[in-house]
Amino acid sequence: MNKLEELEMKLEALSNDEKPFKDRRFERLSKKAKKNPDSVLVQYLRNNRTVDFKLVKIVSGNIVVIDNKGHELNPKDTWIRGKHTWYIVREKDTKPVSLRDKPIGFSTDDHPVLIKMILGAVQKKEVQQASKKLIGILIGAAIVGLIIWIIFGG
Repeated sequence: MNKLEELEMKLEALSNDEKPFKDRRFERLSKKAKKNPDSVLVQYLRNNRTVDFKLVKIVSGNIVVIDNKGHELNPKDTWIRGKHTWYIVREKDTKPVSLRDKPIGFSTDDHPVLIKMILGAVQKKEVQQASKKLIGILIGAAIVGLIIWIIFGG
């Protein structure tokens, strides 16, 4: 069996698996959170760009304390993947990340100026490609004409 056949077999094995990678810590903590009603699973986004999954105790109804920082929870802000639910909390915010957050930066919704800029850039690229083709055709015709003139005329 050569290497190509081995690679094809490995590729078929990967394509047959629904989930080649599972986050076991996430699943383990999610199961613990379901068993204990006083705790909740939190995806903690730190300021140093690291992400931790933590099982955190709920204090006084809707508050959790992570690394001596209090965060307010709202059941409307839960995230769901399959049968697992959790909150996404930023280290610098008191409220969890949700779809109800107001957009701070640029939105991907219809933005006429950005759309016109993108369309203009695409059209310029098409015009440049068309002009390159035209220049190539003219140079090719000039070379063919020069060769014909050398052979028959000169």
